[in-house]
Amino acid sequence: MPLIHTDRLLLEPLVPDHAEAMFEVLRDPQIYRHLDYGPPPSVEHLRSLYRRLQSGRSPDGSELWFNWAVLPHGAGPIGYVQATVLGNGSAWVAYVFSPPHWGRGCAGEATRAMIDHLAERHGVRRCMAVAEADNRRSIALLERLGFAAAQGGEPEASELTPTERLFILAR
Repeated sequence: MPLIHTDRLLLEPLVPDHAEAMFEVLRDPQIYRHLDYGPPPSVEHLRSLYRRLQSGRSPDGSELWFNWAVLPHGAGPIGYVQATVLGNGSAWVAYVFSPPHWGRGCAGEATRAMIDHLAERHGVRRCMAVAEADNRRSIALLERLGFAAAQGGEPEASELTPTERLFILAR
């Protein structure tokens, strides 16, 4: 997995060595207000998770997994972006950033760079993301990136909880 550079950020492939710094980033309870899981229980938990993700593939080989730590140039990590690439030219994308960096454009810059990379290197033409209906910040970010709310007939929408919304970016 390559490094991805933007004007302000470096996206580094997420590896076990990031666990300690990412644990500090991911400890903030504000991050989890709109997520269905909580903070990581330990550095070792993250290290083990990052070891599994480092394989780059699902156990059955049907999906490609991409996970990048996001670092401002010359600084430590402030969050991560991730993608699960499916065999049909589509990908699920997600992002998590520490609250002190919300509203600064970093999530949009990093997610855009990831989406561009997926299109150029892996032929991804359709990206999907899920946001809680009341997560206005995340929905606004997705809309700035060109995502639109999915229509009721989208097959992926049937797998969402009643409070989740599906957003799609078609290129």
